[in-house]
Amino acid sequence: MPRNSAAAEVETTVDEQAHAEEMAPELRDRCDKVRKELAKSGPRDTRARHQLGELVKDATADAGKYGKKAVAQIAASLGYDEKTLYRYAQVAKAWSRDELNELLTQSSPKTDMPIGFSHLLEIAVLDDKRKRRKYVNQVLKEGLSVRELKSRIAAEFAPGGEEPEINTAKTLSGMRSASKNWLGHVRDWEERLLPALKEAPPPPEARAKFAEMLEQQRELVKRLQNVNERLDSWLGAPPASVERPALEDVQEDELDEDDEAEASGDAEAHDHAQANEEEDEAEEEAAAPEQARTA
Repeated sequence: MPRNSAAAEVETTVDEQAHAEEMAPELRDRCDKVRKELAKSGPRDTRARHQLGELVKDATADAGKYGKKAVAQIAASLGYDEKTLYRYAQVAKAWSRDELNELLTQSSPKTDMPIGFSHLLEIAVLDDKRKRRKYVNQVLKEGLSVRELKSRIAAEFAPGGEEPEINTAKTLSGMRSASKNWLGHVRDWEERLLPALKEAPPPPEARAKFAEMLEQQRELVKRLQNVNERLDSWLGAPPASVERPALEDVQEDELDEDDEAEASGDAEAHDHAQANEEEDEAEEEAAAPEQARTA
């Protein structure tokens, strides 16, 4: 598909400016290695992104070796924006490669997965190593999402350090509406997509994107299973605490809605749920390479 001419012109200008000063040989060599690692492992691979962060960290620390415009050149060469690259460098400063490898050997009992790079981006802004360790442990122990982690960090450093108030009944109602929409999407995929899988498999250059999509779906299934088990246990327990949100309140709210209002609420809840999923990594997603670049 042809690119928008204005966007292409802007990108060309940025590339020309970034390469106005020829890349230092060491920088070019390391960029090529990172590019190959990103192409092999995928742009969302934790180790590959940490390796990119190491490059940016080293480039900013030694302008004589890598050049004064090294970060801009890395951004132009690999297709990232500079703001994202500096955030990756924060992760590399907070955890060495050996520390990262050790960290990735630990899996959360809730999700059966190691901590994600998006979690590390949020924790890396903390200067105190003990606090970083504390939040890493919380993510692993409790299976925190990026959004939940952000909320905890923000609450700790907010005036008074108070946790934000959570309307559990409203959240449950939103989950109900969002679940209906998700189920509708899955049924649509079953009807439209599965028959198409009888055709030839995708070309090699498209396989990486499909593999990334499957990995995201596996994580989604694991997280939903965890939520499902917790809710199932909660619903089966006797109502012993007045602090527990009353489902009757949720049911009464739903009965009060007419068909038009419920439809509107479903649409709003779906948009909100989708936004929650996308917002967690929106900043880095926007900066990720538009397409895989080969060496």
